[in-house]
Amino acid sequence: MFQPVTWVTVGRWRVVRTRLSSLLFVALLAGLLVPGAATASTRVQGIDTAKYQHDGGRAIDWNAVRRSGQQFAFIKATGHADKQDPWFGRDWAAAGRAGLIRGAYHYADPSRSAVAQADAIVHAVGTTREANDLGIVLDLESTGGLSPAGLAAWAHGFLDRVESRTGRLPILYTYVSFWSGPMRNNRSFGAYPLWLARYGPQPAPLAGWDRWTFWQHTSSARVPGIVGAVDHDVMCCSTGTLAALADGRSRPITKLWHELGGASGTLGLPTGPEQPVAGGWGQAFERGFIATTTAHGTWAVLSPIWERYRTVSGPMGVPVAAASEPVHGVVLQQFTGGVIVWSKVTGAQPVRGVMLARWRKDGGLRSQEGLPTGPRAGVAQQFLGGGLYATSTGVHLVPGAIRDRYEQLGGPSSVLGLPAKEARTVGSGRLVQFDVGALLELKVAGQTVVV
Repeated sequence: MFQPVTWVTVGRWRVVRTRLSSLLFVALLAGLLVPGAATASTRVQGIDTAKYQHDGGRAIDWNAVRRSGQQFAFIKATGHADKQDPWFGRDWAAAGRAGLIRGAYHYADPSRSAVAQADAIVHAVGTTREANDLGIVLDLESTGGLSPAGLAAWAHGFLDRVESRTGRLPILYTYVSFWSGPMRNNRSFGAYPLWLARYGPQPAPLAGWDRWTFWQHTSSARVPGIVGAVDHDVMCCSTGTLAALADGRSRPITKLWHELGGASGTLGLPTGPEQPVAGGWGQAFERGFIATTTAHGTWAVLSPIWERYRTVSGPMGVPVAAASEPVHGVVLQQFTGGVIVWSKVTGAQPVRGVMLARWRKDGGLRSQEGLPTGPRAGVAQQFLGGGLYATSTGVHLVPGAIRDRYEQLGGPSSVLGLPAKEARTVGSGRLVQFDVGALLELKVAGQTVVV
């Protein structure tokens, strides 16, 4: 892989690159660092290789590569009439044994069948569902004589085929001038993690993406264990995201992630590997969470409910449905352990257990209580229309202005104690009886008074 000056010269530069590598290395030693390299050096490090890293038939010492600080490696598997790279099998196995997270790439030939090429790399690599395997990479830097629309259709055909056979979201490799030129800045690929080549300052994301996930920033790196120059890459994010992208245990999670826009979508990138949840698996993303269980299916928890879900004290369980469509500005999502209700006025608030049972009995969002304004605190949970209080005789509602006065007096810690009965009508007002005493709500001269 190499980013040339113009997109039509990619193949020709592969040989030239090898000849120039020694000169470039001298320049690096002299302090003429590639622009952007300092920034790259602070990120998660990796390399990508092909037969060109085996000059004279020399093997790569993958253990030395790993000891040098490299954490991932992309290895060419197939390309050019679907022929397998002669070193792929040995490098793939050795990189895995050395503890590197590994990905396999196919050098695209859009003049031939996308499906056949997808099948060829899957045959060579497998489903990439083993631990530490990244999704298969499409290396797209040749047009095959296709128009921009035809080239985009070809790429989608390849990526769709790989995803259908592996259950993994593939990765797309390309470079800036190819995307702005032959691809005409196509915006329909943002779901796929982007591996972007640019040998210079840190690049901006391409059209259709909100970021690059991997950046190939030079072709002239020197890495212990490899004779000669090698392409060097960095990640956008943390080692947690790298591990997450190499964890393809659950097809349903990947499928829903893709449906929600994948790498540049609603959820963003995963922040860690899949983890066990009750009855299934769950995975955290930058802006949400997906859980898949046999009993309840596969659902996402999205912002702003996600922010509350991950901080709730005590288990909320897994989602059992998608969040509701907004109704009068209110969104609700159900979980095995309760519900979270969001509105602009109240934020996202959980309702669980006996409070949830009483709230639902009263009508939920249509009840006198209305929207929750906070989580349960001790024996009480507050709502816009009153407070629910758990007592030895059940959960009682203290409504409106009586609740406000009760809390001013100290609530359950006051001399009144806990509510003993439900509010009842007394003349034109309402009365709530407590363990010790009562509070009466009256209308006086058009004003609400509680005594």
